[in-house]
Amino acid sequence: MRSATVFIFFSFLMLTACGGNESAQSLPPVSNPIPEPEPEPAPFSIQLTGLNGLIVAELQLSDQYLFALTNAGLFRAELSTMEWQQLGFNDEQVLSLARFADHHMLAGVQQLDDEGYPIFSLYETTDAGSSWQEIKHNFGHYETEYEDGKSQTFRAEPPFALIYEADSATLYGSGYDVVARSTNYGLSWQPLHGGWGMFSQPNTALAINPAKTEIWSGGQGLIENPLLYQFKLQTDELTEHHTAIHQVLSNPNNLGPAVVYSVRFFADQPNAVFVTGEGGIAISENGGEDWRSLLGDVDFRFYYDVLQDPNSSRLYTAGWNKEFDLPQPLIIEWSDDHGQSWQSFQYPSSNLYGGVRSMVIHQEQGELMLFLGLYKGGVAQVRPILP
Repeated sequence: MRSATVFIFFSFLMLTACGGNESAQSLPPVSNPIPEPEPEPAPFSIQLTGLNGLIVAELQLSDQYLFALTNAGLFRAELSTMEWQQLGFNDEQVLSLARFADHHMLAGVQQLDDEGYPIFSLYETTDAGSSWQEIKHNFGHYETEYEDGKSQTFRAEPPFALIYEADSATLYGSGYDVVARSTNYGLSWQPLHGGWGMFSQPNTALAINPAKTEIWSGGQGLIENPLLYQFKLQTDELTEHHTAIHQVLSNPNNLGPAVVYSVRFFADQPNAVFVTGEGGIAISENGGEDWRSLLGDVDFRFYYDVLQDPNSSRLYTAGWNKEFDLPQPLIIEWSDDHGQSWQSFQYPSSNLYGGVRSMVIHQEQGELMLFLGLYKGGVAQVRPILP
């Protein structure tokens, strides 16, 4: 009996071994899995720095501070800390700001009267915003005389944009369809072209060319047509580029709505004029004689500005979808070949109000930083990460 038991046991082992070998031969060959490529690093480091919920219509830079003009007041942050401090005009819309020095500034402010109608005022501070005094001025004033001989003075418009040229100590401002200058810090104004109370949309684009011989301005007319002016200061010669810029920012065969939001100049291209607006970005490389598109209409986005890296000539821009109440993505676009081609990066957030209304660029100790003013999204601090 013992011999039979041993025989059965060894027979069982042989059958098990044979069965295991057959199962092994039926398995598919083992293959080494292909490793997934690592995701490319983001080209930007983005940090939201505050003022969330506010419409940041304009950003301005000084050596030490970043200023934000919003629908709820004027704010300032030290660049070293990025902690925001309100400088006044609580819950009021700050339209424009001229900085003669960090302690001496002039602000154009829109307030509402008891019936909800806008009141435009100019305020001056000489103590860095600790206190403001309304000044009497003649920007946008005109008089209507009545039959009884009495007259009433109306304030037709504010300076929607202000720019101060320090070498000549001259302040420039643009209204609905007028550009004026002041040599006494905004107390009295002389129109350079246009006039007070013109029928137009606000003209918010205002710039001085690098040679400081021309004032460029722009905006939109009453029929949603773009306006772009070139005024030569030495000869008082005015050139209108309305039609030419309309054909570039729109379909030349079917001109649609367009608007000019900014005019930019860059040091390495003294004869180039960059214009942004509804319809993309346009450039003239010969002082306004000819125009071409740098960035065409992209999904009906509005482009409020374009910046250039002073070290590499890289162009940066960002847009705003015409959406007032819902979040939208923050999309940064850049070009490394003078606008011939563009790349884009979308910040990974689905609930951010990421439409860009203003852009400034800051460089300190070799580090480049972009600051973006967002529509209801506050301010974003963007550091490019170059390969």
